[in-house]
Amino acid sequence: MKFAIAIFLIATASFAEDSPLVKAAKANGGPKKSKTKIITNEDVKKSTGKVSTTPIATTSTAPATPAPMTIADQDKLLHDRAAAQKRTDAAQAKVNDLDKELDRLEQAYYAENDPNYRDKTIAERFEQTKKQLESARKELAEARDALEKLKGEKR
Repeated sequence: MKFAIAIFLIATASFAEDSPLVKAAKANGGPKKSKTKIITNEDVKKSTGKVSTTPIATTSTAPATPAPMTIADQDKLLHDRAAAQKRTDAAQAKVNDLDKELDRLEQAYYAENDPNYRDKTIAERFEQTKKQLESARKELAEARDALEKLKGEKR
């Protein structure tokens, strides 16, 4: 029992001492108060100085409003957008088809037992299809860019 009391007294004595962090804070003088003053509406009303306001300067850099589109212009824009969408859809379909064909040729390459046929015929078709797919992807990117440009135009 005396041993437990001795341990308890030692533990409480160690907790009673300030940690190095607490000692450093006390040595520094504690928390600092802000030296800036927040100006409120009441402070402005109590002020004895002259209060002046300046008007907001208007500049001529504001974008000019575009001329309204005629019905013929709107019709042309609508047809151009439809054509661009059709071109984009066709390019996407071509990319999808060539991608499937490339997968089919790859499977055929590994399924073929004749090395001559595999390395000459199938490998050549594979390379040709790969080139076609690359050009089709470029065409698709161009079609999408053209469509986005047309969608950005205002009616």
